[in-house]
Amino acid sequence: MPDDGTDLRSVLAKRETILEYLAESSARKPELVNELSVSRSTVDRAIGELIDVDCIVADGSTYSVTKTGHLALAERTDYVASTDAIGNASGLLKHLPATAEVNPVFLKGASVTQAEPHAPDRAAAASASLLTKATKMKGLAPTVLKSDIFTIDDELERDDLTVEIVAEQSVIDSLSSFPGSPTESLLSRESLSLYESNSNLPYALWIMETSEGDSAGITVHDSGGSVAGMIMTESKVAVQWANNQYQYYRKNSSPTAVSSN
Repeated sequence: MPDDGTDLRSVLAKRETILEYLAESSARKPELVNELSVSRSTVDRAIGELIDVDCIVADGSTYSVTKTGHLALAERTDYVASTDAIGNASGLLKHLPATAEVNPVFLKGASVTQAEPHAPDRAAAASASLLTKATKMKGLAPTVLKSDIFTIDDELERDDLTVEIVAEQSVIDSLSSFPGSPTESLLSRESLSLYESNSNLPYALWIMETSEGDSAGITVHDSGGSVAGMIMTESKVAVQWANNQYQYYRKNSSPTAVSSN
C-alpha cells in the first residue's frame, strides 16, 4: 500500500541532513560517518529509513538520491523556509486580520522591523528613505497618519515621482481633519492619483520603483493605529505578488473627486 506521506514526513524530519548530503553527491557509509560527524549506527538507521520511503537507492555500497528523494527534499526545504519566515514575522502578522492574504513568498528573505517604545519611527525609516529615491510609489491605505501627509507631499516636490494610492473611504474623509498638515497641497498635485476602495483594505501595502530596483513592504499598524512595524523585501517574486495584490484592489476602486488621473 502506498505511503500517504506520513512516513515520508517523519523520515525527512529526522534524516534531512543525510539526505541533503547525498543529494549533492552519492556516498558510502564511511564517508557519511566522517563528513557528518555522526555514529555508524545512526547512519545505518538513516540509510534504512530513507530506503524504506524510496528517497535513496543502493548501488553496491554506494547510496544516491532518487527522484522521490529530490522532490521530497525540495518540498521539505521550502516548507522550512516558509515556516521560518512566518515565525520571524509573527510578531507583526498577529496585528493583521486573520482573513488578510499574505503569501509566504512575500516573507521569505524579507527584513522585519518592529517599532520600539523609545524609537517609534525606526520601523518606518527604511521605507521613508526608499521613497526619497523612488520614481513611482503605489500603495494601499487602510489608515493614515499626519506624518504620511507631510512625507508624501514633500517628496512630490520632485518632478520624477508619481504616487498612486488606493484608500478606504474613512481615510479620504479624514484627510481634512489634520490641522497644520499640507493636505490641500497634496491633493492638488497632478502627480498624485487617489482612489477610493470599494472594500476594506487588509493592510498598508506599498511598492516602490527605483533606478536600483523595486521594493515592496507591508506597514503594520496596531489596534491603536500606531505603526507596529514593517515587513520589507526586494525579492522579485515577492514584489510581483505585492503588485498583483495592489492591482486587485486598484481594479476594485474608483477615482476620488480630488483625483481625475
